[in-house]
Amino acid sequence: MKKMRLLFVINLGVLMLATAGCKKPGVQSTAAPQRAQVPAPAVQPNVTAQPPAPAAVTATTSTYYYNPAGKPDPFEPFDISKVKPNAALTPLQQFSLDQLTLKGIIWGVTNAKAIIADPTNKTYIVGIGTKIGKNNGVIIRIMNDRLVVLEQYTDVFTGKVKTNEVTMELKKTEKF
Repeated sequence: MKKMRLLFVINLGVLMLATAGCKKPGVQSTAAPQRAQVPAPAVQPNVTAQPPAPAAVTATTSTYYYNPAGKPDPFEPFDISKVKPNAALTPLQQFSLDQLTLKGIIWGVTNAKAIIADPTNKTYIVGIGTKIGKNNGVIIRIMNDRLVVLEQYTDVFTGKVKTNEVTMELKKTEKF
């Protein structure tokens, strides 16, 4: 019984402290000096009032305007589901182009061919139109000392398809 009375007294004290700062309408605090209340003048609507001139408005406001057109929404989560990887990847599509090395060029056939080695030293004979690299690269040119690959990939930030030409050069060996 004493504990309940003590809890009641504590709760009552907390309630009084919480409501001590609240002002009731029509009741003035004794701590603040009283001021004479002057009634506000009656305001009648002015029908002839006009809005301020546009020049005055533009002089006080900023001229910068943010145009979000063509820009990604910073609050939108990245949607990488738009980027669809190919289901059946060739062995050369499992490596990036910097991991592959051009070992040789084959001339004397109707279409030029190239020999490419992967990081495990397994070699592949490729021609124009062969898919190569992780970024959907396709061989577009085979020259006597280099190979040109056109990569097409989707930028995850903008969602746009970008292209990039990468050249793989044949490493020259030293002659003894």
